[in-house]
Amino acid sequence: MSTVQQRGGTDLRVHVPADAVIGLEGVVVSADWGSTLLLADLRGERPTGRREAEVWFGAHELQPSRLLLHTGAVSFVDTDAPRPTFLVKLLAAAAPLSLQVHPNRTDAAAGFAAEEARGVARDAPERRYRDASDKPELLRALTPMRLLCGLRPASRSRALLAALAPDGLGDVLSMLARGDAGLPDVVRELLGATPTRTAARLLALADGAARVVSGGVVADATGDAESAGPGPGAATVAAETARLAEVVLTLIRAMPGDAGVLVAVLLDVIDLEPGEAIFVDPGVPHAYVSGLGVEVMASSDNVLRGGMTSKHVDVDEFLRVLDAKPRASVRVGALGRGRSAQGGWRRFVVPTSAFVVDEIELDGPSLLERTGAGPSIVLCARGQVEIGSFVGGTVRLRAGQACYVAPGLAPVRLSGTGLLVHVRAGIDA
Repeated sequence: MSTVQQRGGTDLRVHVPADAVIGLEGVVVSADWGSTLLLADLRGERPTGRREAEVWFGAHELQPSRLLLHTGAVSFVDTDAPRPTFLVKLLAAAAPLSLQVHPNRTDAAAGFAAEEARGVARDAPERRYRDASDKPELLRALTPMRLLCGLRPASRSRALLAALAPDGLGDVLSMLARGDAGLPDVVRELLGATPTRTAARLLALADGAARVVSGGVVADATGDAESAGPGPGAATVAAETARLAEVVLTLIRAMPGDAGVLVAVLLDVIDLEPGEAIFVDPGVPHAYVSGLGVEVMASSDNVLRGGMTSKHVDVDEFLRVLDAKPRASVRVGALGRGRSAQGGWRRFVVPTSAFVVDEIELDGPSLLERTGAGPSIVLCARGQVEIGSFVGGTVRLRAGQACYVAPGLAPVRLSGTGLLVHVRAGIDA
């Protein structure tokens, strides 16, 4: 690799040629919700005891990956390689993540500019907007995953909470009786309540959840015992209540006394099987609970937290950005195994131009045909593979590793056996 000459002097950044294929050193992020086992198992390594939460592959200025050149590892910022406008992450959750939303592009740009003007350091704990980008996000499960995403219709949440704790959440049930239009007020009341009121609500919720999990009867939405005669949908409510009860106990054990738990139980409980994925639009409240997956997002670290975390919480900004429409009425994306594409590739069709995500179960030689001139990242999520350009080198990847493919139109050769995830920017990004 050679340096690049520019007018006015020498640019000492390392030059990366077109069509180069270069290994990436991901940035490992630890967090109290991370797992000591999931990423080690993925890589086939012995656990070290470290709580590994995420591995970042990308060029975000706060956590840039390093390109593994033959001369050594070099940060993206020290090369002239075009930077990906997206991030690819491995996420390993052994405990629930925070209750959070991501801003849209307008809010992110305005919030970032305001904090820059105030001189808030970009890595300060209280910093809300760390860049000017929105953060649409795809989560693809590698193991069974449980997550909470998008508010349910008020009537469904009311039925579930009445079945779970009919005697202790009367004020919440009354608020939910106002319908979907009142959901923003419900969230605001739950997050803004006094510690005493929050504790009483959480105690009622925990008692009801413990009763259900231990095999007690489940009350229906009117407060009558299910055994007294199931009405329309009673079996469905009972099954959904049982699953919600498990979530309630998990959240309360992880975050005792946290008002965010009361909002989290208003979100849909979604269980993903390996191969399934879900898309999260900006503004949609969510909290990942457990499991290992691949996250793809715009290159942003903007997270607005409403609770369930030891990190900075800004309830006012969370509420301002929150999309409180029921999940069924907002775009949360392609939940499924993707659509077939050419050459054995599958594509997750998402309502954003920030990224395009394809994957392939590789079993022998194949090609990665590129349709755009931008850079891309290939992640090996299982197995061992070899990835090479006809003009730009070859890398070997095992599970948990990734490579950078420099801009160009030359096909990329693939060989080996494993699961590959290929990410590039959308045409309009």
